[in-house]
Amino acid sequence: MTLHHAARTLFGAVFGALAALAFLIAPACAADPVFPVNSRIGLVPPPGFTAATRFVGFENPQASAAILITAMPAEAYPQLERSFSDEALKQQRGLKVILREPITLKDGKGVFIAGPREASGQKLYEGVVIATAGGLATFISVQMLEASHATVTDAMLRDAFKTIAVRKEIPDAEKLSILPYKFNDLAGFRVLLTAADGSAILTEGPQEVIKNLEQPFVLVAVKLSEVPKPEDRDRFARNILSGAPGIKEMKVTRSEALRIGQAPAWEIMAVGKEIETGADVTAIQWLRFGDNGHLQILAIVRTPEWAATYPKLRTIRDNIDQK
Repeated sequence: MTLHHAARTLFGAVFGALAALAFLIAPACAADPVFPVNSRIGLVPPPGFTAATRFVGFENPQASAAILITAMPAEAYPQLERSFSDEALKQQRGLKVILREPITLKDGKGVFIAGPREASGQKLYEGVVIATAGGLATFISVQMLEASHATVTDAMLRDAFKTIAVRKEIPDAEKLSILPYKFNDLAGFRVLLTAADGSAILTEGPQEVIKNLEQPFVLVAVKLSEVPKPEDRDRFARNILSGAPGIKEMKVTRSEALRIGQAPAWEIMAVGKEIETGADVTAIQWLRFGDNGHLQILAIVRTPEWAATYPKLRTIRDNIDQK
């Protein structure tokens, strides 16, 4: 064999080995974060975990393990840090912390905490991450039977948590897909948030966070409960409206029965002040009753914009149908 031929053979062998190594490494490096439905926060799940359909997160039924994801405004992170001391976790969750270490994210930071806990007579193991990244704070909890910790290890969880990512927005189609009803006409409003319990928050305007009711706020929610008798609906509506967020000095100006489509309903209207600024606001709530509950539509608008906004609210109200 000539020196040239030997060198070429050696080069081919080395190149082949490197190519094979690259092939083995590439899938792990190239793995993209998975975002559960209706979540801005995602990660590369540990082996055996897939996106859940019953909650926001991931699950591994074989290991009786689940990863639950909660997103919060970025401003919540300092409070999370204060609330997740070893002593607080022991008192509030029964978690005995045996591991606490910082984790570095692509565009943020976090803390990984883990240890055993006991609940309802079961021995469990829980890993917790609090993190801030991409303009959000997040609390992620991995819950499993203590016996499952042998297969779902801290090292696996640590690797997964290092991949936490935040996407810029959730597609509207994805937000709406989890609701039991559909909006046929949003009248220029847009969907800010939706939740698996059937609630949705709408607004009109560019802000992603409605601060001091500077933009119209609309809550649509499904409530399963006993339907009140007609003579009790005024009191029923007032009780619900009393929990409207961001209003003080509320005064009801109208409360009466009506129909929305073919369904019996109740309309109640009030004026008040925005809690922090004292700005005048107007609120209206419609309750559309069904056989085993009601659909609530609550809108709060700064009073100077009320006349222009009210027709749009009625359009939204009259164009919500069950899927």
